Amino acid sequence: MTFLAPVSTPGTYEFQVADLLHDPQLNRWTEAQLDGYINEARRQLVMDTGCLRTLQQSYTTLGVEQYQFGSVSGAAIISPGANYSGPSVTFSGGGGTGAAATLTQSGGALNAISFTNYGSGYSSAPIATVSDTGAGTGGVIQVGVISVNTYDFLGIHVYYNQRYALDWYPFSLFSAKYRYYAANFNQRQPEAWAVYGEQSIFIGQTPDQTYPTEWDTVVLPTPFAVGDSTTPDPIPIRNQDPIKFYAAHLAKFNAQNYGEAQAFEDKYRKRLLEVCAAYTRRIGSVYAA
Repeated sequence: MTFLAPVSTPGTYEFQVADLLHDPQLNRWTEAQLDGYINEARRQLVMDTGCLRTLQQSYTTLGVEQYQFGSVSGAAIISPGANYSGPSVTFSGGGGTGAAATLTQSGGALNAISFTNYGSGYSSAPIATVSDTGAGTGGVIQVGVISVNTYDFLGIHVYYNQRYALDWYPFSLFSAKYRYYAANFNQRQPEAWAVYGEQSIFIGQTPDQTYPTEWDTVVLPTPFAVGDSTTPDPIPIRNQDPIKFYAAHLAKFNAQNYGEAQAFEDKYRKRLLEVCAAYTRRIGSVYAA
């Protein structure tokens, strides 16, 4: 017989936190307050442990060295179609706005896409819809983004005949090694990457074409909506237990019960060590001896 671990939902967390606070009937705290504390606790857990690790599939763009979180990173023409004379493309969905690009064709087939705006606020890749002033049909474009919910980068793989890992550098070393020329004079197959600030990464050498990529990232969880009691939490089940203690800590702290708040935070930290293994943030080179 196979036993499956229970899946935590907003309702699960609400019950757990209310029980810790000795307020099962929610006489002192409202459901909206508990959900706010739970969402903040989920974010804190991911920031502390990196447990919501996600491989994001995306693309680089020819001549672009800096990529912003929440923006389109690139796109590939999956099917060039036929009979295009005046192709254009629009983008929808993905939670963001502003992405815009132009298309060109050769012999009626799509042959290039050039972004004029990479947009912002995207949590997933928008859908590209190809139109034409003539009779063109069949064109398919796949878009890549770095999710706006990305919290940290751990590694990058590039697909070029085979999949290989880029080396990571602190930005100052990366800049000295890979940015001695302007981006448009230093276009080659990518070799390395670096985080710059809180919301962007750099690729070096600057890509000389569109490359499919795999971004190894930690993403922050999407907040539960107030009143939602059934959505499964994407945070791995083995890492979820500390959440209730941090949420209870926030409730007691905001009620100015600082002694109890500290006790719940201590319990949270203890459970982190018991159920959440530490993660290695970045390795400079996976090929080093």
